[in-house]
Amino acid sequence: IKGYEGGQMPLYQRLPKRGFNKPNRKQYAVVNLGLIEKFIEAGKLDIKAEINEDALIASGLVRRKLDGVRILAKGEISKKVNLVVTGASKSA
Repeated sequence: IKGYEGGQMPLYQRLPKRGFNKPNRKQYAVVNLGLIEKFIEAGKLDIKAEINEDALIASGLVRRKLDGVRILAKGEISKKVNLVVTGASKSA
């Protein structure tokens, strides 16, 4: 059977769709700790200054803020850094 059902409502329209997409969900730009470390070593981010969302965008690490920037714990940072972002994972 191809897809045509002779005037009957097609099967893909009769069955309920799976899941739910929240209309007002927040979408965050995601940054890993390892990438922040690479950008610091490359000299694109300054350790002495406060690293906030605008500094991450200016360095090219993040394209756009969306609803904020979240830090994930993939990788490590060897130096002490002052990060000011929307959120971070528990392990980060």
